[in-house]
Amino acid sequence: MPENHRANADADGVITLQNALKVSRPELGNQAPVALFRLVRLVALEAIVGRGASGTFYVAGKKLGESLGLSKVDEFLAICDQLSIGKIEVHQQDARHLHIDVRECVTCSGMSPVGRPLCHFEGGLIAGALKGILGQEARAREVSCIGGLGDGACGFDIDLG
Repeated sequence: MPENHRANADADGVITLQNALKVSRPELGNQAPVALFRLVRLVALEAIVGRGASGTFYVAGKKLGESLGLSKVDEFLAICDQLSIGKIEVHQQDARHLHIDVRECVTCSGMSPVGRPLCHFEGGLIAGALKGILGQEARAREVSCIGGLGDGACGFDIDLG
């Protein structure tokens, strides 16, 4: 591999977060349609992996959330806004439990209900980011879903510790 390409991947050829966020599309810009994301995420990958893909998407989101290296919840909210993941609302229930609503969820907002939650990646991302920020284990369980179940928001109950 040429020397200038080595900094863009780790020793195993894994693409780094910093490299993946670099976008150079002079004519098309740095935005892609939500529909493209959904076709890859909900149709193509589920066709390959099956419905068991939900666990894979959760783990992928959690690993990504942890790797962000954030120290404040406000930083996570800013990233979600910048990447148009959704409008995030955090509701503290007690010291060990949170509820987080995602409105205008990138994965499912506007879809007709399909009868099951769909936003496993977002749940993992939230859990991973909180784990990194708070320094304790975080687990997210999707309890409502816009496109999956016809709810008003994708809601996640978060258990800490």
